[in-house]
Amino acid sequence: MNKIDAHQHFWHYHPARHSWITDEMAVLRNDYLPADLDKELDSYEIQGSVAVQADQSKEETQFLLDLAHNFDSIKGVVGWVDLQAVDIERRLATYAQYKQLKGFRHVAQDEPDNNFLISAAFCNGIGLLSGYDYTYDILIYPQQLEAALKLVQ
Repeated sequence: MNKIDAHQHFWHYHPARHSWITDEMAVLRNDYLPADLDKELDSYEIQGSVAVQADQSKEETQFLLDLAHNFDSIKGVVGWVDLQAVDIERRLATYAQYKQLKGFRHVAQDEPDNNFLISAAFCNGIGLLSGYDYTYDILIYPQQLEAALKLVQ
């Protein structure tokens, strides 16, 4: 049976882009790339990982897709796309060429509106994901649970 690390972040550390890394998490203020992880995966007989976005940008998604292209240990990518974009269907169709892309994530925790997840534009984007066989990884705070429940219903 294959063992996969289902949630792994890779980055070239940048203080502004990774401002969420507090002093208590200072160990994360370094570059972390697949070559660093591969030796750890091997030592625990883990066959690969899923790279998950840590920055909400199309550049981050492309960075992860490029890593997946160059490192066999990356078995899938959960990227970011603006699910509220007017041209979201075109964007999803463009991403369909990347077989390692499995889904998307939006850091809803950072949204000031607790009902962000059930806004019409966001729901429209979410509704299009299944047509491309994409998943959505939800990331919320407890006060957003009610909206998350409505979203999945």
